Amino acid sequence: MLQYLPMSTTAREELLWRFARTGDPEIDARQDRILEVLLSANPRMKQRLVDEGRLDEARAALRRVLAHRQLALAPEDAARIEACADLATLERWHAQALTASSVSQALR
Repeated sequence: MLQYLPMSTTAREELLWRFARTGDPEIDARQDRILEVLLSANPRMKQRLVDEGRLDEARAALRRVLAHRQLALAPEDAARIEACADLATLERWHAQALTASSVSQALR
């Protein structure tokens, strides 16, 4: 629909706002089905969302390990973790954080 119907920014924002969860199980189920159809039609976007989810999970796991080990993140360290878009790097940092004596050592 968005591809075929030109619309203003306001109309697009309203469409997205109306697609928000309603709490009504029937409407929410219809919205889920629409999303499933759209994602199956665009595997590249589906993979992008999966990849972003994996990055978010890896960042959160790294932060949990650092917090558990009482290694306080400076704002620049937190920004570096948030900006990292390479899963292998985040996984390496996570492994290093398990034994590191400092955040800088963990984020080598």
